[in-house]
Amino acid sequence: MMRNRKPRGFVSLRRKISAAILGITLLALFLELTLSVWPILHSYRRDAKDKALALAALTAASTVAALEFDDPKAAEENLAALRLVPSVTGAAVYTAGGTLFASWGTVPPFTAADRPLIETRLDDLTVSRPIPPAGRGGVLRITLSLRDQWDILLRDLGLAALILLAVFAVCVKVSRRVRRNLSEPLTRLARAVAGISRDKDYTRRVERESDDEIGQLVSEFNTMLAKIQEHETWLAGQQDLLEGLVAQRTYQLQCSTMELERKNLQLHREIQAREKAEMIREEVERINRHDLKSALNLVIGYPDLLLREGGLSEEQRDHVKRIRAAGYRMLDMIRTHLDIFKMEKGLYTLRQRDVDLVEIVCDLEEELTPLLRGQGVSMRITLDGEEVRGDEAFIVSGEMPLLRAMLRNLLQNAVEASTAGDAVLVRLESSPRRQVSVSNSQAVPREIRKRIFEKYVTHGKEGGTGLGTYFAALVARTHGANIVCRTDDATGTSMIVVFRDETHKAAISAG
Repeated sequence: MMRNRKPRGFVSLRRKISAAILGITLLALFLELTLSVWPILHSYRRDAKDKALALAALTAASTVAALEFDDPKAAEENLAALRLVPSVTGAAVYTAGGTLFASWGTVPPFTAADRPLIETRLDDLTVSRPIPPAGRGGVLRITLSLRDQWDILLRDLGLAALILLAVFAVCVKVSRRVRRNLSEPLTRLARAVAGISRDKDYTRRVERESDDEIGQLVSEFNTMLAKIQEHETWLAGQQDLLEGLVAQRTYQLQCSTMELERKNLQLHREIQAREKAEMIREEVERINRHDLKSALNLVIGYPDLLLREGGLSEEQRDHVKRIRAAGYRMLDMIRTHLDIFKMEKGLYTLRQRDVDLVEIVCDLEEELTPLLRGQGVSMRITLDGEEVRGDEAFIVSGEMPLLRAMLRNLLQNAVEASTAGDAVLVRLESSPRRQVSVSNSQAVPREIRKRIFEKYVTHGKEGGTGLGTYFAALVARTHGANIVCRTDDATGTSMIVVFRDETHKAAISAG
């Protein structure tokens, strides 16, 4: 049988009990020794004070005559008599004004005193006593050494140390017996616990040998073992049940995994079919856009040809320009149809170049001239508060077709919403942030103000699709710009596009 290895730093209970008994004993003896020092020192110093006061009274009485007759020699003889007292180290007589009159030994400094005073220090004390003022009056100062207190203290400490050693020896013998009576039952219990823990045999029990707290501890330990044995039996049954449940769940998991793999395969096939259908749809749209562009080339080309040949009335020229403008709008719609889908999905990649917004707005003003005339609406374009002449530049980084389509939608909506005599104002501003705004005098209907940039939102507009502001907002966000609508019944409506400084650059110059 292998013995349990004791962990590092292990201290047996026997040693702890011995250490506790001896430690408490030593502490008590040390405290007793420490507390006994104070009475010794206090008694010695009290006797020294009484002795000093008595000497001062006797010497002061014998020095009155010498001080009265101004006889320093007689005073010194009186002071010299103090050498018979071994503890006196010095004395002095001072006049009332603090002048040294007579001295012996180490001269204590002057201190005025109208009554007996004692100055106590660690190794000496000085007593001051006034000399009766029958004549001149004065002060007597006597210094006594207290060094004898240390000799007395060392003698008493030596005796106490011998007593301490004797008491300590007795305590050692007593502690061994007490340690044996206290630790043996606990040691047997500890060995039994170690054996049960090692062998996992919870049927064993520890024999109770006493009726004290240790015996109660043994009884409680046996009760705990009985409960552990009962719990182990229950755990064994639950483990068998759990193993059966695990086997059942494993089978169900395998079935679920097979079903999931089958559904994943089916889903993969459906995804492939949808991807193929999407490719076919894109190809059909590409073909349709190509065919529509080919047909629109005639719709756009013939109006240009008719305008160049001339011979048309002013009304005819307006009609031809409207046909041309409608053709360009249709061409832009064909070009941007797929781009809208990609922008909605976040898949569109901008082809950024420097774009002059002044040029685009001026072109759109000419393109929308028939609509402006038909509505009876005028258009003003300003750059930083100044009217645009046409040779200025307002450069931003972006994709020209998309920015043109965005501004066309905003301008066309503003013109169509205006009434005869109104003016549509286009403001290009470079500070504090680069922005373009389109304003008209009419307010957006309350029913759609909060949803103005949502898809298919329109109100009271014949033939309206609700895609103009949606597409403008989509283009603005794709360019990293902010678009907001400010509208109320008093000031009308302003659509404002604010470009970000970190993603766009602008330059303003005059030609």
